[in-house]
Amino acid sequence: MKPPRLVHSLVVAAATFLCSTSALADPAAASRYYEDALRRYDDGDAAGAIVQLNNALREDGNMLAGRLLLARAYLRSGELGAAEVAFAEAQRLGVATAEVVVPLAQILLMRGKAEDVLRIAASHDLPVAVRVELLVLRGKAYQMLGRIADARESFALARALDPASAVPLVAEVPVLIAVGERVLARELAEEAVRLGPKDAGAYNARASVAHAAGELDAALADYSRAEELDPGLFDASIARAGILVDLGRAQEARTVLKRFEQGPTEPRASYLLALLAEREGDPARAARLLADAATLVDALPAEWLASREQLLMVGGLAHHATRQNEKARGYLETLVARYPNNLGGRRLLAAVLYELGDAARSAELLEHVLRLAPDDAQALFLLGRIQLSWRRYVRASELLEQAAREGASGALAALGFSRLGRGDEARGMADLSASFERSPEDLVVASALANLLARRGKAQEAVAVAERASRALAGNPVALNLLGGMRQAAGDLAGARLEFEEALRRDPGFAPARLNLARVDVAQGRFDAARATYAEMLRKNRRDAVAMHESALLEQRAGNLPEAQRWLEKAVAERPESLDFGLALVRLHAVAGARASALDVAKATSARHPGNGAALAALAEAQIEAGEERAARQTLAEMTRLADFDARRLLHVGALQMRAGNPVGAAYAARKILQASPGHEIAMVLEADAMAADPEVDPRALEAAVAALRAAHPSSADALRLSGDLALRAKRHAEAERFYVEAHARAPSQVLLARIATLAVSRGAPRAAMPQLERWLSERGEDATVREMLAELHMQAGGMTAAAEQYERIIGAGEAGARVYNNLANIRLALGKGDALQAAEKAYALAPEDARVLDTLGWVLAQTGRLDEALRHLRDARLRAPENGEIRWHLAEVLAKQGRSREARAELESGLQGHPSGEWVEAARDLLRRLP
Repeated sequence: MKPPRLVHSLVVAAATFLCSTSALADPAAASRYYEDALRRYDDGDAAGAIVQLNNALREDGNMLAGRLLLARAYLRSGELGAAEVAFAEAQRLGVATAEVVVPLAQILLMRGKAEDVLRIAASHDLPVAVRVELLVLRGKAYQMLGRIADARESFALARALDPASAVPLVAEVPVLIAVGERVLARELAEEAVRLGPKDAGAYNARASVAHAAGELDAALADYSRAEELDPGLFDASIARAGILVDLGRAQEARTVLKRFEQGPTEPRASYLLALLAEREGDPARAARLLADAATLVDALPAEWLASREQLLMVGGLAHHATRQNEKARGYLETLVARYPNNLGGRRLLAAVLYELGDAARSAELLEHVLRLAPDDAQALFLLGRIQLSWRRYVRASELLEQAAREGASGALAALGFSRLGRGDEARGMADLSASFERSPEDLVVASALANLLARRGKAQEAVAVAERASRALAGNPVALNLLGGMRQAAGDLAGARLEFEEALRRDPGFAPARLNLARVDVAQGRFDAARATYAEMLRKNRRDAVAMHESALLEQRAGNLPEAQRWLEKAVAERPESLDFGLALVRLHAVAGARASALDVAKATSARHPGNGAALAALAEAQIEAGEERAARQTLAEMTRLADFDARRLLHVGALQMRAGNPVGAAYAARKILQASPGHEIAMVLEADAMAADPEVDPRALEAAVAALRAAHPSSADALRLSGDLALRAKRHAEAERFYVEAHARAPSQVLLARIATLAVSRGAPRAAMPQLERWLSERGEDATVREMLAELHMQAGGMTAAAEQYERIIGAGEAGARVYNNLANIRLALGKGDALQAAEKAYALAPEDARVLDTLGWVLAQTGRLDEALRHLRDARLRAPENGEIRWHLAEVLAKQGRSREARAELESGLQGHPSGEWVEAARDLLRRLP
């Protein structure tokens, strides 16, 4: 049989990701597993139920009852991704919509996908109870989006549909409390209790109304009743404990919280226990509990936080107290949006945003504070710094001068930055220097001045500033660390090492110096020494996300991608609000070919950093790689709006628009640049590229654009490339090749190498392009991308052995991704030489969600006779890429070998629909003819 089609880097197909199932084997055994799973589920053992249901589905993959119960068990255990996939698969296999639509909507809401919930209609074909629940969930989605009027309308529709149900009343009460309509909230809560006298949620709602009104005895009574009816209703327990803490009834509060003391399980409980510990004079325990609260807040789904002021404030306070400002930002932003007059939240968020550099939001918050307290020195100072980030230097100077008069620390230095921004370099540097001269021991000023000088290329002056600060603070580890950093920035790694070592001699526990020393180790290739440092940091603090991140960077530099991914995932799990960590994980997943994982991380990162260009760009790239071009275009439209007329940002948007298959959007970005900067070379290139990719563009217009580019920039290599593209469109291959070669001679690039290689393949002479690629590697050193192109040229020329050698060199250099291992596995399988399974398993370890990688692993396993294992991977691949006929053929081959002719026939008939092409087609048709 022919080997499966290889995954090429020149043209890589996108896959659709679904979930795996298993084959029909023994319905009787499946039934036994199912009954045991049902018993476990009813007993609250969701994990045990999942195990048995998976056993059942391995025996009977089409067992609808088992598949539906599996989805419910995943949901109960909090595995939202698995639950969503399982419900969707159950529906696909035939489970009625009414059985799955409500839990699917709940999952979407828990994952913060409120807009997706609103797309689910409460159809009249559904039972009334289901429609009521859907309307309630729609109301919660509207609430999450801040559309309160729409939320209340949805709750009203639910009430009208079933006046006897307490569900919509309970859902609406917290919304009414939040908007200040406490009278109506009380009426609805009372009615909910009347309709549901044994409904814990109804009592909790009524307690919330009393709590908000300061009727604490009534609130305590109703919270207690809610706990009796449903001991698992944590909201009631925490709220009752909070009241008891506020009333000074510490012993009673501790009794309520006792259930949470065995381990960190609930952030509000940890926070309340921290308050009790602090009041009892145990700061160490308070700090630990506060750290627990910070960690636990991150684990809660978004809907738990969206309308809970106390929980949001706990998240902000706990993370700020533990110096995790990026995490604090998310919670505080939600808090301020929901409760705009919470000045404590505004001040805290303004400080956090100042440190993170989110100028627009910080200014908005501080303006509000200054309207109420116009002489607030720190608000003036922070707002002045924000004005600097906007380059509004006059306004910044006014604010900072007033702040300086009010005595705000650091205002003089900030004023110096303001004047530098206005172009008044002499006075600006004078202000900074004056501030430093006045207080050389002020490390904030010293650090700011040294870093400014370093950024301006004045490395030795930066070192001099740091040296003086270090002398003024003789032996101070922080000053020594600053000096080490400036020496490192100046390229003096040996000197930097001495300063960091001295800082550690003065204070062996000074983590920043230890971290910087490890970075010097990495820079000098001393990986084991750096690993030891990070391991020690993590031994002292297992939640040290910085050490995790640094470990990931080290392993990535060392070529150990799986280990890098493991560390980076741990870092992101610890600090999901970190933009840098999130973006790094997106990139690493992308390198590994895990497109779905990259997209999930990119979505989460963008959601936590709304309006951030880097986060949006990462999201757009992940959407493109996952085949979600339509979503990518929406993201890019937002990026275009935010970019305004910034050429650098618009060029980035334009390039991504091209990748998303939207040349019209790319041309628009180019023309925005040209509107502000006529003749901008790169914008002209982008416009011409976009026109070339748009089938609606008149060829004469494209030729005119290329001619204009060559006239304006006669030495442009891109103009030559575009001329080559025009020649290629006209099938003038020799002319196109001359243009590409000349362009490459002027400005060598991988893009042009790819053009040359593609042209060689298209004219049936892949070997003709090999010398260009080999010359690149000879002159520029190892380059995984170019070597991969070379391997593909060898494959196209039939040189499988030579291709394998190229892939093995990439692996030896430590730069191989999943695609390299996957292609190598297929080559080894085709040649019958080498360990194909080892390569396939390596690809799978790097990209377990890639359908083609799963297909290769399954096919290799099938060839070695391990049919049960092969079936599992091939089913997974087929469900992730159901449109891929070749995968269906592989699956059918295995099913046929196991005697499952009916299933094999179904797979083949689906795979051969339409007009499939490829070497596999004839083999698939032959198998179909042979099936009984």
